[in-house]
Amino acid sequence: MSIRELRDKIQKAVKGIHVSVLSESDIADVNEWIITPAYDLNRIITGDLYRGVPQKSFTLIAGPEGSFKSSFICLCMAAAQKIGYTCIYFDTEGTKLDFFTRWGVNIDEMLYVYSPWVSETMQALAQIKQSNEKKYIIAVDSIGGYEREKFLTDALTSDGIKADQGRLQKDLKQMAKLLLNICRSQDSIVLSAGHFYGSPAMFAPAENLGGGKAFKYFPDIIISLKKSKIQGKDKEVTGNEISAITLKNRFHPPFVEGKIKIDYINGIDKFFGLADLAVDAGLVEKGGAGWYTYNEHKVQGLDNLTKLFAEQESVLIPQLNEWIKRTGYSTVNTQIKQMEEENVDDNRSG
Repeated sequence: MSIRELRDKIQKAVKGIHVSVLSESDIADVNEWIITPAYDLNRIITGDLYRGVPQKSFTLIAGPEGSFKSSFICLCMAAAQKIGYTCIYFDTEGTKLDFFTRWGVNIDEMLYVYSPWVSETMQALAQIKQSNEKKYIIAVDSIGGYEREKFLTDALTSDGIKADQGRLQKDLKQMAKLLLNICRSQDSIVLSAGHFYGSPAMFAPAENLGGGKAFKYFPDIIISLKKSKIQGKDKEVTGNEISAITLKNRFHPPFVEGKIKIDYINGIDKFFGLADLAVDAGLVEKGGAGWYTYNEHKVQGLDNLTKLFAEQESVLIPQLNEWIKRTGYSTVNTQIKQMEEENVDDNRSG
């Protein structure tokens, strides 16, 4: 029996299943990407400056409060709307309207669902699944805000709130499975935000993810974000620098680190993080006193280099992208890689 005859036999016997020769599969194949707000962020996700979040993928953006998670989601949704995706935002925190408009989301073409109860969100996701429509971009912000409705009913009784017995994590696991299924079968994208929190246990990892283990296992990509303040000459805070590291990635090697700069006046610098790459690639020459040379152009300071990148974007960025792909250039954070691998080994042995 040939492989195609076996495929036809399985499809006939098992209704609703997807069976194909892998090279011909429209589920395993990815041919569309959502650009992120920064070239360096695209790079750590796919190894390509022009390709960001892949279609048919589930991405978790994790970090402490105020570390760009929700902003990242909104910027990706705004970019997805421009190429025909339908935006659905599941909110557990009560995000304000102007937050979406600030990052360019068309709120007239976005479905907004607020509920802190995981069961209600599951019912809404089931309707999306049953629709069989394609090209959704679904945001869940954030998973740590979910609770079971039993929490409310218990609180209304004289006995008070009873132990959960792990039911919430089981429900969130089922929700993660459904989100992943929608990604794969409906050419869609899921972006979820998760909070890191410190562990009081002596021997536990320094940071745990709210929402349980399921949201570590099911996402294709996990991006960890950490924020540091940028201060001006008078020590006033003028913006933030975000460090982004891929803790998990099914589309590109993990533990790659990139940088994002958010200026409170000028917004996101999409070229930030590319200076060192351009120097390593030999496209830009770095001299003393902060001087940089690209072809016949010579500028001083990173701010002026960013302006030069913007002026030469159509030439310089393709050259840099070709070098990255040809050389397999990577910025793996070996310390984070070792810590994550040790945590995995500890979980397996436990």
